[in-house]
Amino acid sequence: MSYLSVTGNADGSAGIITVDFQDILFLKSNTNESQSILVHTRGGIYYIMGLLRYWVKALNSSGCHFSIVDRGTAVNIDNVARLDRGFKVAYFNNPSDPSSQNCTIAYHRYRLVEKELTMINPDIVIG
Repeated sequence: MSYLSVTGNADGSAGIITVDFQDILFLKSNTNESQSILVHTRGGIYYIMGLLRYWVKALNSSGCHFSIVDRGTAVNIDNVARLDRGFKVAYFNNPSDPSSQNCTIAYHRYRLVEKELTMINPDIVIG
C-alpha cells in the first residue's frame, strides 16, 4: 500500500493525515486557493499543495492510473465504475445512488478516457 500525505483544510491547520492511493477517486484544482489540489475520496475531501500535472505524473510513476479528463481534473481510472457517454460523466459507484460521487469529462477528452478505461477494465459499464 502507498499513501499520500494530505491535510483536512487548505491552510494546513488540521494537520497531516495519510490517504491510500487506492482510495483517491479524483483530483481537482482548487480555484479558491492557488496551487492547491482537492483530493476527493469516498470518505471526504482533502488538500495537497502543488500542480495537478505534477501529482498526476508522480502518482502514475508510483503505479496508479490517473488520467487528466478536464483542464483542472484528473480521475483515478481504477475507481471508475461507470461512464455516461451522453453527459460525459465518470461515476465511482451506482449513479442511481444519491451519494454517488462523479466528475465530468471534457468533451474533447472523453473518447480517449473511454478507450483507456476499457483497456484497464473491459467490463466497465458505459451508458
